[in-house]
Amino acid sequence: MFSNKKLSIILFAVLTVPFFVFSVVSADVIGQGQVFKTNETFDKFARKSMPATLRLISEHAYFYVDDDYWNDIGHIGRSDLLAGMQQLASDFDTDIYPSQTTFWGQEPKPGVDDDNRITILLEQLKSGNGGYFSTSNGYSKTLAPDSNEREMIVVSADSIGGSYEKIFLAHEFQHLISFNQKEILRDTTEDVWLNELRSEYSISLVGYNNIFYNSNIERRAQTFFDNSSDSLTEWPNVSLDYSLVALFAEYVSDQYGPDFLRETLQTNLAGIPSMNSILASRGDSNRFIDTFSGWLAASYINDSSINSEFSYSKPGLKNFKATPQRLTILSGSESSVFDYSLKPWQVYGHKFLVGGSLSNNKAIKLSPAFNSKFAYADNLGRFSILDKDFYVTDPGGLQYFFIFPINDRKISDFGKEEISSFLTLTVKFEEKMLGVDFGSVLKDGVLIKKATENETYVIEGKYKRYLRPEIIALYGHLDAVKAIEVDEATFHSYTTANYVRYVNEEQVYAVWPDGTKHWLNITPQQWDASGRDWGAIFIINDLELNNYKTGVDIIR
Repeated sequence: MFSNKKLSIILFAVLTVPFFVFSVVSADVIGQGQVFKTNETFDKFARKSMPATLRLISEHAYFYVDDDYWNDIGHIGRSDLLAGMQQLASDFDTDIYPSQTTFWGQEPKPGVDDDNRITILLEQLKSGNGGYFSTSNGYSKTLAPDSNEREMIVVSADSIGGSYEKIFLAHEFQHLISFNQKEILRDTTEDVWLNELRSEYSISLVGYNNIFYNSNIERRAQTFFDNSSDSLTEWPNVSLDYSLVALFAEYVSDQYGPDFLRETLQTNLAGIPSMNSILASRGDSNRFIDTFSGWLAASYINDSSINSEFSYSKPGLKNFKATPQRLTILSGSESSVFDYSLKPWQVYGHKFLVGGSLSNNKAIKLSPAFNSKFAYADNLGRFSILDKDFYVTDPGGLQYFFIFPINDRKISDFGKEEISSFLTLTVKFEEKMLGVDFGSVLKDGVLIKKATENETYVIEGKYKRYLRPEIIALYGHLDAVKAIEVDEATFHSYTTANYVRYVNEEQVYAVWPDGTKHWLNITPQQWDASGRDWGAIFIINDLELNNYKTGVDIIR
């Protein structure tokens, strides 16, 4: 569950004294009783407090059980509960704790209670709630009167012995780690949606989604694809919210590698700005809007044979496709205006069936209204972000294209209920512009550029690489004057790359626009784990390699 963000903000506003007030605390012992402050929103009986008893101690955790629940389940129920707790404790100590702390970082340790073990409270929760986490427990009562003064998380007592308790525990434990990494160490409050995204991804991280059938990610996928029109960032805390972030986490991990999600945790920024910052630090020209739009294309098209960015890599997810919210069949003559009312970063797909409407010399002109942005993707693998006039042409085989309206007018401080904004797109058939190559088949090694710009790129496979004029001059067979002018969609169908290696060497460099080269001082295994593509490496000659000044190594 999400943490109490309002409480966190208030606390940081008054923290002019040290974070914690420690007292001498001895280790808890089996049979020890404790009255816990609880969250009445999630508690089955809306209790604000409840007595519980320590029933199990593992290497990394104390397991307390709601006394009322213990007294109600009888002798056989208690025996089954203890057996389930033993298994959960084993899962936590051998799988959840080591994998998450190694990947995300440490939880507060020893923290406010000066104890290296965390507390796991098994509480009776309302139906549909698997667990929750409260930031207040990590502070002393002088700063948070409702604090239990423990590093603790809550898991549903009813879930023990089932198939989801370890999933709930893995999810909630990430919140405890995030509390330490963001709030304690970096004085930052994370956006709820990204905090929950990392908790959902933690379930995959531990391996609990490896078997897709009846997994958490299968449940999330079924919920999402049954009703995909929801905001990624708005958080009323319903099941669909978790489904969106779970699927988005899988996509981000596919495209940038799992380390990308960890890096968003280990920065002073939160939410969308943190993701943009990580992309920039990697030398990636994409930003959050590109990633979000690519995810929409993957969710509605989901076909790696069209474009690897238009699909999920997890085998079980390849069978899902979101149903377009709107479908338009083009005839070849109409001019239409489409309005969309969407919340920030809301999922929405509008599919246009082309058929034979682009025969002869026609193009479709897409014109976003002022302050409206859209993403474009089609069955030829072309992709682009639209904020100005854009022409759709058919070089052969165009069957459909998607328009994804993007409400990007807010990037932080998302709440339970966001306000919708209007976006408008005009669709009109026109004659093709003369002198511009609209999506013809391009051979590897040729130079391309957009009709309205001078920057020149060389293409190889699905990638394009920017070449400065002095670099082009180093290759006798290349001539910038002969660069092929292409339309916007064709240009953006090639992914920008900056990796190179000399033909007779194995060292791979990233070359930057400032004329420097940076050796990727990593192993092949690290390359694969980072999500980089071997096909994105361009082969260059020694003249070009020696033209660059040597910069700092890239070590991740």
